[in-house]
Amino acid sequence: MVRGYTTIEQSKKLLSLGLDPNTADMCYPHFIRHGADTYNEIPEIAEDIDYPYEMPCWSLAALLELMPAKINSNEEYYRLTSHKSLFNGEFFKPYLLFYKNFANKRIYEVNRDNFVDAAFEMVCWLIEQEHIKINK
Repeated sequence: MVRGYTTIEQSKKLLSLGLDPNTADMCYPHFIRHGADTYNEIPEIAEDIDYPYEMPCWSLAALLELMPAKINSNEEYYRLTSHKSLFNGEFFKPYLLFYKNFANKRIYEVNRDNFVDAAFEMVCWLIEQEHIKINK
């Protein structure tokens, strides 16, 4: 089965980077058992997320929506591009996301086995590079 949403660990990482929980479109329902916080392993679609009682979770669509179509770096514009590789092996993973300029120069790329993992890593980089604005 292909996972189409962030894991609990990935969700925690996005929150630690300052991403607004209201940008998530899913959540892991929260349960408290024997004094320890645990989350249901299967997320649900959520209209409103009651964070921290529910762990926000981002679908692939929500992660892609966060990514700007183009970014400006060092007076050059780079546009978001995705690619599904025909090659799959040690050096080539099937899902590739990158920002490239018109001369095909890439500023950053992510190549993973799962498209959600690639999108998650790209969103983390975009936040760290301040291409995605967060409330601090």
